[in-house]
Amino acid sequence: MIKKIKILDCTLRDGGYYNKWDFTDTLVHKYLHAVNNANVDIIELGLRNFPQNDFLGAFAYTTDKYIDTLNIDKGITVGVMIDAGSILNSELSVDGAINSLFKAKEESRVDLVRIATHFDCIKQCKKAAEALKKLGYMVGLNLMQPHAIANQELSKAAELIQGWGIVDVLYFADSLGGMNGSDVARILSALKSGWKGDIGFHAHNNKGLAVSNILTAIEQGVVWIDSTVLGMGRGAGNAQTENLLLELERYQLDYHAGALFDLVLSEFTPLQNHYHWGESLMYSLAAKHNIHPTYIQEMLADNRYSNKETLQAVEFMSSIDASHYDQDLLLQARGNINNQGSWSAKDWCANKEVLILGSGASLQTYKQGIVQYIKANKPIVISLNIKHNFPTSMIDVYASSNELKMLSEATLYSQLNQSLAIPNLLLTKVSGGEVPINNLWDYGLNIKQNTFIAGETECTLPYELSAGYALSLANAGGAKNISMVGFDGYGRDDIRQIRMNELLDLYYQQSHVPVVALTPSTYHLSQGSIYAGKA
Repeated sequence: MIKKIKILDCTLRDGGYYNKWDFTDTLVHKYLHAVNNANVDIIELGLRNFPQNDFLGAFAYTTDKYIDTLNIDKGITVGVMIDAGSILNSELSVDGAINSLFKAKEESRVDLVRIATHFDCIKQCKKAAEALKKLGYMVGLNLMQPHAIANQELSKAAELIQGWGIVDVLYFADSLGGMNGSDVARILSALKSGWKGDIGFHAHNNKGLAVSNILTAIEQGVVWIDSTVLGMGRGAGNAQTENLLLELERYQLDYHAGALFDLVLSEFTPLQNHYHWGESLMYSLAAKHNIHPTYIQEMLADNRYSNKETLQAVEFMSSIDASHYDQDLLLQARGNINNQGSWSAKDWCANKEVLILGSGASLQTYKQGIVQYIKANKPIVISLNIKHNFPTSMIDVYASSNELKMLSEATLYSQLNQSLAIPNLLLTKVSGGEVPINNLWDYGLNIKQNTFIAGETECTLPYELSAGYALSLANAGGAKNISMVGFDGYGRDDIRQIRMNELLDLYYQQSHVPVVALTPSTYHLSQGSIYAGKA
């Protein structure tokens, strides 16, 4: 019989990695009422953060002022979490950082503050724990990625923290979701050799073992247990609070899983259907290879990745250290996805001028002049995406690599009489492969930072810009020269302007086919005029 256990529900904190901590007032109200009726011991409302350069909801900051607006039962313990890295890397001293984020306990509804840290930062966390204890808070220290730490190191770390005499509960997290029961038992045994206080466990559900691992941890003496409603949390998510409470009924503890059922069905099931957290093959593979779950979360949320591409990215990341999330590494992984096309661009426009039609206002302003230029010079004309106000008889090939534009025009592809150059992989993702194309040129597209390569069957670009795709087609096809119209440009600081200029600069570095703009443009293009053609 288990006599002592504390359930800490951290839904609004961990679940926020999917919705930027922006939960509706209705959900929050129902949540607070339900977890109270379920007799959950502790609720971790969210993070306590310095201001971020992004819109994040209330539970990314969980200020005292905001907490005071919530109807929280007086009998429930309230917690927040801080990230050790944000404290240690702030421009303030550790004491200064803590005191800027927290008031004295008697002025706050918060009871517990947990510090999440990697092992290489444990020593520096002492000052933060001391500052929080001085303010009157219970202090938890959450050790991330302990599976990668040898038993001796785990014991030494636990002994060190024990010696501080200020931490109330020592947590370990299955950060990458790869633990099984034997891993839990090993880590616990090592920690208990140096730590004599309460131990907590945060389980992830990559392999569907979260609740099972928790039961193992409880049998081994763990007192504090994390869970979330319907398992909502980063990556595959966590142990489901409602399922955990059902399992704990065997120990005759005073928890009431049924109090959460309506909340699960009415509020969190629709969220899960939208964000798709939970056990899956991809998360299981990530756990097996010690890949940070955020990589999988980002790829599954990005419709640019097919299942095959995600598997390829996972394979690449399994060969390197991907245990910490780095957006640049995600881009690198995507650059290693093979999107080779089935159509060869060799010599399709050999020794010809290629004219690329953009979508800027100048295409209409100078339409008559452009039409006359085409009649006089007879270039091969590539239209980026489908133009509704330009004579289709003058267009030889349509080209697109921009998914958003493809989504808006997918139904028009089957109506084309001209060829359509497009990565077939993207077309399949956009249309489900149901759009019949009379003459499809499957020219592949890879994305890799700081790269412009025009290959015979595929190109590699830094961004999914249709202009870059068309330039690659012309180069791979042997064009003599390239003209561009309707490429007006944007403001200097507009991200579209910046990316296009970056692409062009990479293009010039490789000494590709000469390019000139024949209508006014602010891009990094040589300037000519449609009116300077043949007499």
